[in-house]
Amino acid sequence: MKKSIKNVLTSPFLIAVYTIILIIVFLFLKFKTNEGIIINSFEEKNESSWSCNYDFFSGEKKVSLKGKGNNLFVCPIVEQGKIDVEVKDKSGKILFNQTVHGGLANYAELEVFNIKVPSEVIVTIKSKRHKGGISVNYRDLDKFSKESKEAMFLYGETHDYEGIKKVEADLWGKYYNEYGMRNLFMEYSYIDAQFLNMWMKSEDDKILNQLYDDFEGTFAHTEENLNFFKEIKEKYPETVFYGTDICHTYETGGKRYLKYLEENGKVETDDYNRAIESINQGKKYYKLTEKDGIHRKYREKAMIKNFVNEYEKLEDKRIMGVYGTPHVLPYSNYVDEVTRMGVQLDKKYRKILNVEDLCTLEKYPKYKDSEYRYYK
Repeated sequence: MKKSIKNVLTSPFLIAVYTIILIIVFLFLKFKTNEGIIINSFEEKNESSWSCNYDFFSGEKKVSLKGKGNNLFVCPIVEQGKIDVEVKDKSGKILFNQTVHGGLANYAELEVFNIKVPSEVIVTIKSKRHKGGISVNYRDLDKFSKESKEAMFLYGETHDYEGIKKVEADLWGKYYNEYGMRNLFMEYSYIDAQFLNMWMKSEDDKILNQLYDDFEGTFAHTEENLNFFKEIKEKYPETVFYGTDICHTYETGGKRYLKYLEENGKVETDDYNRAIESINQGKKYYKLTEKDGIHRKYREKAMIKNFVNEYEKLEDKRIMGVYGTPHVLPYSNYVDEVTRMGVQLDKKYRKILNVEDLCTLEKYPKYKDSEYRYYK
């Protein structure tokens, strides 16, 4: 018997099809904007910075930005799909044009572009089935000179990037010689830095070699890294190291440093208490689970606390710092925004903070300034 048209139109299969079509139409109408189709979007903008994140975007966005500085940082995040980024000046001249495709597997490998720009730009993004976001930031800094009372110059590195330590040594040499800076912050623990400062005043390399052995199995255990410290001691002997990471070597260097303090009658001192705190941070970090990045969040919070404590105690508040890129870039997605070291330092020290990713500048010479920001 043939089914009636009514029975066919009201069959469960077609009802399901109707439902799906209605849902698609509803979602299309709900998320369609004059910029395209956007799902779960979060956007922040002020005069000199703009960021947006979303679960899905197909369309085009355009924003105008103004900044005092001449450096514009562009960080596209593409988990899926692709994004075209274009930066123009007021006259319409294209300053930057880049397509970034999806497949982001590691937030520590984000592509960050540092572009030389005028004080006003127009940024346009065109996305196709894009999941991710973008951050665009001017660095609005007060002018730095020999008379400046405080300044932070933080540089991001990929730890195993060949040749990066020589770049950092040369950079420090400029700050040391041309501006009289002496305070060098690094991604080492308080205890590591204390050993380095002791070695700087010693007549041999015994302390340095012990420290180098402590780093075995890590990116710090390289001949290039060892030569970096030797160059600092030889050329810039008044350098003072500051370590603001947790103590990864609490079983080796940590125990050795406590023994040194105990043998020299320095148990009831601030130095001893800070060493204990650094060791405890290391122990806690390695006990935490990797689920949801809990261990990374704990470490990041500890690094922020340690950094601020060290910096605020300084009389000469002009520093250079070297850290892994994900820690220092304000727009890195290494951890969430609340615990990201770069974000928190940017909030607290925005007017004196300059951040650059050395590895990206080396990797993308087309967008590299002819000289570093303050050496023009």
